[in-house]
Amino acid sequence: MSRDQILANLRTSLNANRPWLLNEASRAPHEPPPFVLPPENDLAAQFAAELTKLEGKAYRVPNADEALAVIDRLIEETQASSIISWDLDQIGLPGLAELLTARGITLADTTARGEERKARLQALEPIPLCISGVELAIAESGSLLLRHGPGKPRIASLLAPCHIAIVFAHQLVRGLGEALSLLAQRYGDEVFGPTSNLTFITGPSRTADIEMTLSLGIHGPPQIHVIIVEG
Repeated sequence: MSRDQILANLRTSLNANRPWLLNEASRAPHEPPPFVLPPENDLAAQFAAELTKLEGKAYRVPNADEALAVIDRLIEETQASSIISWDLDQIGLPGLAELLTARGITLADTTARGEERKARLQALEPIPLCISGVELAIAESGSLLLRHGPGKPRIASLLAPCHIAIVFAHQLVRGLGEALSLLAQRYGDEVFGPTSNLTFITGPSRTADIEMTLSLGIHGPPQIHVIIVEG
């Protein structure tokens, strides 16, 4: 059967079932529940536990100095001399700029547009480390929610093999529904104003083929390190 025939059959089926589908859609609740799993008192512990199940690394630290110590160790382990990053003021971690300067780390130019896009991405590919902040962190699934825009390039959580995400305690929410409600309250119709998308990251990139052979890092970083700053 040709592609056109398959698409024609799908259209015919959808048209025949459209009244029933519209009726079912109107009956379904449109407000997402604030969370699905039973509530937890310690959202940082819940987030860390869920992320660990997904082979991500979570670090609960009491203050910015301890967060910087983790970043310093990861820079050493990856032997990074340059990083792909959000603008540092968008990350909001005190002392990060000073640490990078002391380490001699340069921030890569993430501009990759137009005819030079391919060459620019190829130039960035060898960089081993990227650092971003987050909009929110969802405890019950160990997910990061990133809202991209000026100073918060998507590439800073996508291209390098090791991604460090900085999460502050006030950014933790219990469930997806709560996260979506907060986005609506904060930005309303402008949630996509400065960006083309929102990114949800739930653990390292995981891809399985038809034989269910699992590979990490096919469509994103194989390593995710989330530093939760609790103080």
